[in-house]
Amino acid sequence: MSDDAEKTIVAGAFRLEAGESMTYTYEYHEMKLIIDGRFTTAGDTGQEVAAVKGDLCYFPEGSTITFSTDDFGVGYFVGQRGVGEA
Repeated sequence: MSDDAEKTIVAGAFRLEAGESMTYTYEYHEMKLIIDGRFTTAGDTGQEVAAVKGDLCYFPEGSTITFSTDDFGVGYFVGQRGVGEA
């Protein structure tokens, strides 16, 4: 995490296993690099996208995305979050 309270940048890893899913509404812009496995991402419009190792995904502020996987997926994310945002 950066020390700049107004432009905090957070990075980390995200892993999801088969049978799990997660729905998240972005309150900030985020980029996610798929570093292993595979994710299916479904936007609030119903559009589904398969993301595999090496893909770079952008999730704009205000989007709601559901992540799932048939096997597993590992992503590295970088986002610019405000104070108190998840």
